[in-house]
Amino acid sequence: MPTQAERRAATRRALLDAAAQLLVDEGLGGFTTAAVTQRAGLSNGALFSHFPTRLELLAATLEHILSGLRDGYEITFNGLVETGATPETLLELLWESMSNRSFGAVLSVYTQARTDRELYDAIHDLVVRHGSYVGQINRRITASFVVDPERAALVSGLATLSILAMQGLVVSHMVGASAGAKDDLIGAFTAILETAMAQPPGAPGPVPEH
Repeated sequence: MPTQAERRAATRRALLDAAAQLLVDEGLGGFTTAAVTQRAGLSNGALFSHFPTRLELLAATLEHILSGLRDGYEITFNGLVETGATPETLLELLWESMSNRSFGAVLSVYTQARTDRELYDAIHDLVVRHGSYVGQINRRITASFVVDPERAALVSGLATLSILAMQGLVVSHMVGASAGAKDDLIGAFTAILETAMAQPPGAPGPVPEH
């Protein structure tokens, strides 16, 4: 039989799974403790023994979603790097990862935190940790393409810029704006990254003909 610790962990997982799906389906407006317990099939007492407040539940739900996304990034990105994927393939994959409904739910919480100080304080540390993780995987991928340290730093910076640009575009797509811009963004950053990878910083460009 499961131990008490195992049962408690299973209950917490069930609550977070239900809360994550609720946030994806209903957004912050429908994210209530009553809705979470109903979806999980558990009691209010079970929820509050793990998460005394809605804010603590929301922060834990955000971390739960981001943790799942990170696991997916690791498996997919590492597999592509091993097979020698091109920058365009990686950018397409990045778009697929960032434009899914789970990450859209995360971005909706980020947006709300701009004007909600309590929410901002509750999620700030986990947002910073996730950003640090994205930076680390970015550097690992860059190192697989570029050996020269100076050029690797340039390519890593450009990759970070592409991630931030894509995140902004995802927000626009959430409200039906910027149709078609995704292909333009990926095309532009593919060209920029391939050029940076092919030519070290400071290398002379082509001599113009006279």
